[in-house]
Formats: sequence, structure tokens, C-alpha cells
Amino acid sequence: MTEVIRLTDELMVLADHGVNAGLLQKDGRGFLIDCHRGCTRDLIRSLGVAELTGILLTQHRRDLIDGLSSWLEERVPVYCSAAVADILEKAGDRWTDPDFRWRRFARMTPDLAMPIENVAVTFRVSPGDTLNTNGLLLHIIDAEGSCPGALAGLVESGHSRFLFSSTAAMAGGKLRDLWTLQKGFGQITDYHGILGAAPELQRTWQRFKAAQPDLLVPAFGPLEKDPSVCLERLRNRLTGLQKNIVYASALNHYFPDLYQSWQADWPRFPKAETLPLPPFIRRLEGPAFLLVSQDGYAFLIDCGLPQIAEILHQEIQSGLIKGLEGVWISHMHYDHTEGLACLATLFDCPVYASRLTADTLCHPDRYFIPCQYPEPFAVTGLADQTVFTWRGFTLTAFEFPGQTLYHGGLLVEGQGRRVLFAGDSFSATGLDDYCPQNRVLPGPGRGMRLCLDRIRSYQPDCLINQHQTQAFRFSADQWQALKKNLLERELLTEQITGQAAGWAWDDAWCRVVPFEQTAAPGSLVQVTVEMTNHDQVPRLFRLDPLVPAGLQLLDDKIQTAVVPALTSGSSLSPYNPDYCLFWQFRLQDSLNDGETLALLFRENGQPQREMTAVGLIHNRC
Repeated sequence: MTEVIRLTDELMVLADHGVNAGLLQKDGRGFLIDCHRGCTRDLIRSLGVAELTGILLTQHRRDLIDGLSSWLEERVPVYCSAAVADILEKAGDRWTDPDFRWRRFARMTPDLAMPIENVAVTFRVSPGDTLNTNGLLLHIIDAEGSCPGALAGLVESGHSRFLFSSTAAMAGGKLRDLWTLQKGFGQITDYHGILGAAPELQRTWQRFKAAQPDLLVPAFGPLEKDPSVCLERLRNRLTGLQKNIVYASALNHYFPDLYQSWQADWPRFPKAETLPLPPFIRRLEGPAFLLVSQDGYAFLIDCGLPQIAEILHQEIQSGLIKGLEGVWISHMHYDHTEGLACLATLFDCPVYASRLTADTLCHPDRYFIPCQYPEPFAVTGLADQTVFTWRGFTLTAFEFPGQTLYHGGLLVEGQGRRVLFAGDSFSATGLDDYCPQNRVLPGPGRGMRLCLDRIRSYQPDCLINQHQTQAFRFSADQWQALKKNLLERELLTEQITGQAAGWAWDDAWCRVVPFEQTAAPGSLVQVTVEMTNHDQVPRLFRLDPLVPAGLQLLDDKIQTAVVPALTSGSSLSPYNPDYCLFWQFRLQDSLNDGETLALLFRENGQPQREMTAVGLIHNRC
């Protein structure tokens, strides 16, 4: 039920499941700031508003606009920034756009939080504009940083100043999440831009302070009665998190001057010792490496470039190697896998990966993650810590969820050496965890902390990152410094979000699996929803499917689940796997060939977790 919080005779907050909208009303006419599902016609009418004259959308998130449809039917004007309008007006089309779906690299926004339908925008507004909302003035303020084109609104009423801060600032000096701050800067695009929007957000808080509000009304959670203290806490907390990221970033290797614009004198992790490659390993081209046996046979590590197959074929023809007998794929990004299509036409050899990585390659439609290649590959998934031998080498394959959850490590032991192929997970300057949309999960036994534990356990002589020409190794002190950095990051994240760190970084903690599937009219379709619990205690979740026309639900609508503490992030993990719920649907016979249905699942059990998961069902006759 929506709670009505009256601020003045002319201004109120409508709070529903922890989501806030503002209502300005005067003389029977009203204006909304954001429009969550609780902003119903019945509620607005009951508050004395006979006519709604407009709605300002502060950003593109579904949970801030999912009450909009009924008002669009009444032709209520919708206002937002130009950047948000560009997202909303094409939102429905983007879900099936290959440029959005596959090879996502340069831009992380639009994202999983956008609506599933195109949203018609009436007016595009800019920071500095003032809207006359039935006699009340709404001043538009730039809230850039929380998402592209984000806006805030300042209203003066009853001798007080009320700032509707959207997701740019929450009570107590908090932010709702951190994955939304992913943005490129300097020499990098969004993929590498962890906290890239932080400087913009810091400037937004300066604008908020200059507006001298008496009360902050955030898009989520309680209201803030001391905006000045709140904004100062945010500044300090985000600065601390920025310093933590800068300290141990692999980007200090690839782009040494990147973070100069943030703060040149922030401390950096001491660069690890670099080493030449062992004599039985050589770089082929791009991120592809060859493990070569003493009798001249080869085992390929990653295959990102189409020309890799021809290079290997020529090396066999010239006698440089005798043959290719196997392939290891470190992770699912297309720059490590795309060449497999050509390789399969010239070579008949097994392709291996960790179990989680293999599933993303065999069934790419199941996932929505950055840098995916759209075509499936035949890959054998190896269970965690599988040991096998090849021509005098002992190989150990294991889950190594560093740069992405779907990432494996390969330990090679032979000729007196122990070498760890670490994929993209580490560099000599630290951690390659700069894209949270890869699902780099914090916490014990997860993500980079698990990778560091495995380095300590296996004690390799050196690590190889396939984007680098030299091997490297961490000293015991450096290993400890990286572990300390990750623990500090979790603490800083919890301070700035008020919740377990995983919720802040994981945009896909609740996800539909498969993300997309194809079915014929009249057929049965099973849909799974997988849930990751980032808390250290079990949590109850209630999932409610929002069934589109053309799809008939055959099961109970709402299902509940108690998800164990700190699940692994995947239902395929052998250790504390994610929890799954299942629904069955039937496609109606009347659907047009090629029509796509977007299926939403809303989580109703945890107010701070409300974010719907999306799945696509393509109809094919």
C-alpha cells in the first residue's frame, strides 16, 4: 500500500515499497516527479487531484516509471532530459537489438534497468529550466553521475526548499547501488569505467549544496532532514572508494596516466615483479598463447582472433609445431573466443573451459553479460579443480571468477615450473575487476577473494594475463595488500550503500534464465528465475511474474523462496549454488510470427531489492 507523506499543503511524497515519487498539487491539478507503480489514478484522485498536468521523469529506471502507462493513456505530458528521452523512446526496441544484446563493450547504458516498452516523451528539459506546475515552480537541477541525463527537482513550498534528488543522494549519506556509476573517461569507454561517473556525481552534490535544500527526497528510502551532513558524508565515502579502486587497478598498467584527473598523488599498488615467459609457452597473436610439449605438439590457450586457426595451420605446414591437441578458454568474452568458429573448420580437437564458462559458450542465449559472442560453441565444461595430463604436463582447471564470474584458471605444471594462466583477472598492478556488469562478486569464497585464495593455495611460480607479453608474480606482501584492498572495498561499499556489498555491484542478482528463448505458438515454455543472495543470512524473496498479452501462466503467480546466505552467483556452481524458481507458460496461437514477448518478474519481498528481472520469448511458427 502506498504511504502518503504530506510535506506541505501543496507538496507530498508517495512512498511505495521503498520507492518515492513527489506530487505537487494545487487547485485540483497535480504534477508528479517520477511515477512508480503506486502512483495510480485512484490514489491521485483520492488526494484531491482532478487533473494530472505533467510527469517529470528523473531517469530511465523501471522502478521509477512503472506506473506511467495509465497516465500515458490519458495523454499526460511526460518531461525528462534529452539523454533519458533517447533511452526511453527506444527502450522496447533495444531488448532485441543485436548492438545492445551482443558484444556490449563501449556503452553499459542503456542497461537491465530500462523499461521493456518504448516510452513516449512529450518535452525534453535541461538543467536550469523552471517548470510552472500549476502555480508551483519546479527548478530542474543537473543530477549527472547517477545515470546519463539524470535530473533532480527543487520545489519551494511553505517557506521550505525540497530537493527531489532521484538516485543521486539517499538519506544518511548513501547511494542505492554502484554498478550504475559505470562510465568511460579519458582513454577508456564504459566497459573499463568502474566508478567513472564519480567525478560527475561529486559535482552534482556541489550543485545540491548550492541549492540549500531543507529536505532531501530521494527516489528510494527515507527522507533526509539534514541535507548538508548527508552530502558531506557522500563526498567522503565516495572519495574513499575511488582511492581504493585506484590503488590496485589493472588500468594502472594499461593506462598509467588514466587516474591523474582524479588525484595524481593517491597511492598505488607496488608493481609486481615481471618475468619472461617460460620456454614452453609463447604468445601467438592477441590474447592467444601456445603451450608446446617437448615433442612439438601444441595446446592453445584462448582463441579470440579469426586468423588464429590459419596461423596454427601454417605453423604445422612449416613444421614449427606437429599438431594442435587441445584448447583452453579462460572466459567467455568474444576477444578470447571468436576465433573458435574458424578453428573448428581446420582442427578436430577438444575445447575445454571451466564449467561456468563453458555454459556461457554453449548456451549464450541463457545470459545477458558484456562482451558476449552471439553464436554457440561446442565446449567441454570441466568441474572445479579437475586434474588431467597432457604430454608431460599436469593441468588443473578450476573456477577463477576474477574479471567475470564466468572465468576459469588453468594451472600448468611441467619442466620444473608451475604457471597459472589467469585469463584477464590480474595484472602486475593489481586487479582486472573494472566492470561490475561482469558480475565480479565480493565476499568470502567469491570473486577476486576466491582467486587470491587459489593463488595462495596453488603457489604458482608466475601468472600470465593473455593481454600482456610478460609473466608476473606477487610477493607474499603484495598478495596480502590485494586481499586487504578487497576487504576495505567491501567495507566502504557497505558504508555508502547501507547493505551488503554484493547488492551494490551486481546488476543481475535476480535474472531470468534463459534470458531469451524461441518457441512455437501453442507450445509450453519453462522459465527459470535464479536469485543470488548477497547477505550473510538467508533471505525470503517473493517473485511475481507480470505476464504480457499472448502468454498464459500455468502455475501459481507468486512464488516465495528462502535463499541461503552468500550464494555463489550461479545455479551451476558446486558450492552453495543460487536458488531457482520455475514457471510454466503457454504461448497463444494468435501470436504473429517473429513477435517477441518481454516477461518481467518483480521481487516484492525486500523493499531495498525491488528491481525486476527480464526474459524474452521469441515466437517462431
